[in-house]
Amino acid sequence: DEKLIAESITLGERSKTPCSLLFIKDIANEELVNEVRRRIKSIKVDYLTDSGELEQLIEDSTFLPTPQIFSTERPDRVATMLAEGKVAIILNGNPFVLVMPTTIPELLKSAEDNYIRFPYTYLIKTIRYLGFFASLLLPGLYVAITNFHQEMIPTDLLLAIAASREKVPFPAVVEILIMEISFELIREAGIRIPGPIGPTLGIIGALILGQAAVSANIVSPILIIVVAVTGIGSFAVPSFSLAFSTRVLRFIYILLGAIAGFLGITLGMFIQG
Repeated sequence: DEKLIAESITLGERSKTPCSLLFIKDIANEELVNEVRRRIKSIKVDYLTDSGELEQLIEDSTFLPTPQIFSTERPDRVATMLAEGKVAIILNGNPFVLVMPTTIPELLKSAEDNYIRFPYTYLIKTIRYLGFFASLLLPGLYVAITNFHQEMIPTDLLLAIAASREKVPFPAVVEILIMEISFELIREAGIRIPGPIGPTLGIIGALILGQAAVSANIVSPILIIVVAVTGIGSFAVPSFSLAFSTRVLRFIYILLGAIAGFLGITLGMFIQG
């Protein structure tokens, strides 16, 4: 496109890192381009070597766990988003490109969605959204229902849950916090172990830990199912930044569900939205 603009900017008082601001002149909003340019040029640091550092310096709020800028290393995805009127930033020596602004639907969209027929796309998107909401809300909903809203559970299922938790000495919120923290430890350990042993160790460790915890009456079997579905749902989110934010927000929703039930979870969703 002859209207594609690549504006060169140097970042870092001492590192002098080359950076390019990309946008299509007659498609991108001029106010958006000016705001991105203003934020980039207002950065006053000695060294800037990574796009992750740049993202934290120009986003609206660093304390918000939800991503505010889209980061990708796929050229086709960047080209598509530039054609939609967005602004991209390329930093020298870094494979990840920052594209802004972004929304939750875009973070849940995969690059392959544009290349397959729409019935398959909608099916995959539906599964992806279910995985996202399960990863974010399922543990909190479990705690809220078991603590405050037992009338929502069918009688047979309620009796099964009560029977499985009969010998468990901890309340539901302590149970799920123990398992969620253990799951996060296994996931982090699997990443740090090199080679193909890492994923294998993660799967085997989770199975052994879950079975041992149930056998020792530390947690109930249904809680293992909840934690497993939550973990699988987080892997269905295509954006690493969004998946990481759901891992953080999940604990907040667990505490809100334990304190105020559905009211707490609704309040959390209202504040997050």
